[in-house]
Amino acid sequence: MSALRKKLIGCALAAGAAVGAVAGALEVVVRWETFDATELQHTFEDSVRIRDKDGDLLREVVNASGARAQWTALDEISPLVVEATLAVEDARFHQHAGVDWRSVVRAVAQNLRAGQVVSGASTLTMQLSRLVHPHPRRTLLGKLDEAVDALRMERVVSKHEILEQYLNRAPYGFGAIGVEAASLRYFGKRSNLLSLSEAALLAGLPKAPTALNPRRALEAASARRNVVLHRMLQTGKIDSSAYDRARREPVQLVAVIDEPSAMHFTDYLLSQAPKGHDIVSTLDGALQRDLESMVRAHVQTMSERGVRNAAVVVLDNRRCEIRAMVGSAGYWAGEDGSVNGAIAKRQPGSTLKPFTYALAFERGFSPASVVADVETTYGEALSEVFVPRNYSGAYSGPVLMGEALARSLNVPAIRVAQEVGTASLLERLRALGFASLDRRAEYYGLGLTLGNGEVTLLELAQAYATLARRGRGCSAEAIVDRAQSDGPPVFSEATSFMVSDLLADESLRIKAFGPRNALMVGFPVSIKTGTSSNWRDNWAIGYTDRYTVAVWTGDFSGRPLQQLAGATGAGPLFARAIHRVVDEPPTRLPTPPDALVRAEVCAMSGRRATHLCPTVRAALIPKSKRPEASCPWHREVRVDRRNGLLASEKCPKAFVQRRVFARLPPVYARWQAEAAPESAPPTRYSPHCPKDGKVKNAVVITHPKTDEVFLLEPGYAASTQSVALEAEVDPPAASLRWLIDGREVAAAEWPYGAYWTLERGRHALVAVAGTSSSEPVEIEVR
Repeated sequence: MSALRKKLIGCALAAGAAVGAVAGALEVVVRWETFDATELQHTFEDSVRIRDKDGDLLREVVNASGARAQWTALDEISPLVVEATLAVEDARFHQHAGVDWRSVVRAVAQNLRAGQVVSGASTLTMQLSRLVHPHPRRTLLGKLDEAVDALRMERVVSKHEILEQYLNRAPYGFGAIGVEAASLRYFGKRSNLLSLSEAALLAGLPKAPTALNPRRALEAASARRNVVLHRMLQTGKIDSSAYDRARREPVQLVAVIDEPSAMHFTDYLLSQAPKGHDIVSTLDGALQRDLESMVRAHVQTMSERGVRNAAVVVLDNRRCEIRAMVGSAGYWAGEDGSVNGAIAKRQPGSTLKPFTYALAFERGFSPASVVADVETTYGEALSEVFVPRNYSGAYSGPVLMGEALARSLNVPAIRVAQEVGTASLLERLRALGFASLDRRAEYYGLGLTLGNGEVTLLELAQAYATLARRGRGCSAEAIVDRAQSDGPPVFSEATSFMVSDLLADESLRIKAFGPRNALMVGFPVSIKTGTSSNWRDNWAIGYTDRYTVAVWTGDFSGRPLQQLAGATGAGPLFARAIHRVVDEPPTRLPTPPDALVRAEVCAMSGRRATHLCPTVRAALIPKSKRPEASCPWHREVRVDRRNGLLASEKCPKAFVQRRVFARLPPVYARWQAEAAPESAPPTRYSPHCPKDGKVKNAVVITHPKTDEVFLLEPGYAASTQSVALEAEVDPPAASLRWLIDGREVAAAEWPYGAYWTLERGRHALVAVAGTSSSEPVEIEVR
């Protein structure tokens, strides 16, 4: 026997004796101190993976350690991964009790020969100990600590549990902790779907996860994979043909998806405290990406008019699932890009009006009920006296509630809000989901219906989806498992249909915004716009039976837009969005419930229309509200066509004309006199044909009319600006004299016409024929 062999045998015997002594000492320590199995609990945190409704990854949120991890039960991990891991890390895992003393003896001998540590002999259990309680890896004391922990662990923890713990805690590089996270990170699939080659590659990574990261060192990772495959062949886990196939299989890594998408939406979802770590959301990923592009393009186009950001929310009305949520023009753009405009509180403008009218319809009113659009002064206990104005600055007099809503008139909305009560309106708005309206009713006052509170775009989407859902409440949901089709009733089906029908009326939309407005989308959609005070916010919300689309545009800083209203600032983006969302546009609105009927009513009085009513509207109203009485306002009156005054029965037929006038209630007297004087019936009889048949005055001025106002155009000589003077004389006279303020200004023969050069001031005009003179006509020149 050579001297070298004797020396090696001596080292081995010494190593064996030393190991035996260490083993005995460790056994005493292990029996003295029991491992606490609860140490394997509460020390691991999963990352959260959020997917769209089709399963595609939107975002993975790392855990507190900055790693991606996903705990997976051992039974759900591919057996190939388990066998590959055991083959390369701990082939005698099932034969030892935590420390493989045979391997320790071999490692000690190897280290003694090498004069340094070249082999550690760590079992899988010892490695798990190091993952749970980090120890110095290259010191004797550290190894002894690992051994003690491993021996203690195996006395109370099963091999099955140890394997599961290791495969979920081991580092695999590229920010992945655990084999499941690594499988998804490198190959884009669950670990139970890995091939033999892929399983072997992953099993080899924990040895040096950074150096063997296949995305940075594919050659080294492939070489390590081959080592694992060879160990599997040696241990009989695979045959030579499987070994050869696996070695030849190219490594195919999936594309890196480090940049998350739908950030505003995923932030919102995480704020809802979701349960679980692999969450399937309600988001339509493709739709989300398209709408994000639309928002960026819209903001770029409208930036010159002050639009700096925009937001869009899309709900699927069936289960109130959020299909898209774009919070800004770019999450990573600028200081406020991460602000989520979908949940930011802003003043909603006119977008709350439909719910004011809906509450009125529930109280017995209908789209055919008349509401006064006239100048009105209001004063409330906690607010200043105010006089509401319409967007146009004009008043419409008597209007039907349906038209007032569709045209978004402010004055009627205030009157309706007063009728239903601010407290009741606020209560109903909260039932719709407007949690942001958290002040008392007195704080908002009647201005609540005009949007003086603050709400979110998501809340608006929920409320309008409630109308689309026949009045069933809608609580927007971001997670598939939480979504519900049923909701508490907020409005009746009939009320919801009436409001939806009005908001879909294109004829009224044209009346409000003109024939070429962006909201003429080409198919039936119920749409409402809004503009907050000082032009700060633009809104456009609309819905079909299936989808609700809500749009906001503006500037997060609150800077006013350049006089952009909802229809022009948000309308174009809404139109593009609704066309993208609705795959199969409806050809007509849903069929109304049996409780409703479409009745032809006078557009002014709301009563059953007659042939005298100049405008007739087909209003969808409750059958119980179908008007039986005919319109009492429009009446046919005999007038003297020469002067427009009442014609008695004694008036010659040649001068009698039948005209239709509107006899309105007193509340409209001022409006009618100022805005529509021609619609008011005359109150005096024509002097040509008085009621008693006796002509009191045969001279009547037919032009100008009393109280007419004439303007002197600047830039033109006053001498070139005049007014025509016209009169009727019965019986005819040879000539007629015209007097202004008692001063004769003209004389004319039949047909008595003349011209008078305008002079500033108020003047009395009289026509004189012989001994007869006309009633004075007062005019004003400005």
